[in-house]
Amino acid sequence: MQSPGVIDDYVGRLARKLDFDRSMCRRVCREVQDHLRDAAAADEPADVAAAERRAVANFGDADAVAAQFAIISLAKRSRTMSSASIVGIAAVFIAMKGRVAWYATVAETAGSNLKSIAGIVGSIDRYTFWFSVIAGIGCWLYIGSRPFPSAFDSVFRKQLDRLFLASMVMIAALMTSVFSDGVLTAVRFSDTGFSTGFLVPIFSMAIEIVCVGLLALHIRETARRTARIAALLNA
Repeated sequence: MQSPGVIDDYVGRLARKLDFDRSMCRRVCREVQDHLRDAAAADEPADVAAAERRAVANFGDADAVAAQFAIISLAKRSRTMSSASIVGIAAVFIAMKGRVAWYATVAETAGSNLKSIAGIVGSIDRYTFWFSVIAGIGCWLYIGSRPFPSAFDSVFRKQLDRLFLASMVMIAALMTSVFSDGVLTAVRFSDTGFSTGFLVPIFSMAIEIVCVGLLALHIRETARRTARIAALLNA
């Protein structure tokens, strides 16, 4: 029967440091606990407390161990964020193209008094969308080309700052594009009144909004996690 709980205390401290990434926290704590139990059992079973203390001491300081796993988590998260940007932009593009194809099928056009507005908004839509594509690809290429960090140093912090800046520009452009899509959809049906014909463009707009919302939340969570890790490492 385990009595002193030295290993449990160590794992508990590690869990508190890594609670910003719960899936990683559970996995790491389980593996560390198993390793420490095995090390203590192989030492001197007659003196459980001393064996656990030696196992913990040999494994390393909990703060240092947590720091290494935190850096790995953040590096993976930043790469996942850049990949999610590409997927989100692609989903918005597919929804846009599907709506345009549907418009061509039903031959719906804006009223003549709104064509000038539609033209202006359409230009904003195109430019902002393709700007978001360029920014998204830039994020993906940039962070993917950086070496995997070994420490939360000034180099890694600058990389993250650049990534977040480009990501914010990308999401702002994509939001503007989706908003423009909404305006164009409203203009398209301004003279027709509500009908079942609204369902296809409304559904495609819903897809765009959801994709952009999820992407914005992903970026926000990555920024929040970065702040937590910076506080953990006293950076």
